[in-house]
Amino acid sequence: MPVCPKCNGGTFLSEEELIQVLENVDPVKVLLKATFQCMSCSERFTRLICDDLSARKRPIESRTPGSYPTQSVQSAPQSDPAEGLRFF
Repeated sequence: MPVCPKCNGGTFLSEEELIQVLENVDPVKVLLKATFQCMSCSERFTRLICDDLSARKRPIESRTPGSYPTQSVQSAPQSDPAEGLRFF
């Protein structure tokens, strides 16, 4: 991450905008406009970034149609029903 040009403080990426896709080079590259914001003085500044598109791709997960990731659900311990109650 770049440092703030005003106070040399730490920054975080607040926005990223696609400017152009460069398809005539191997590997394919993208030109991005990145907007950073300083965590100290809240100054916003932009930088142009040329990045490799293959580094941004996520690996494809193999899923069968209709299958979704599952989460384990912990059930609360069941207490005995109150004495003297009857369920019909």
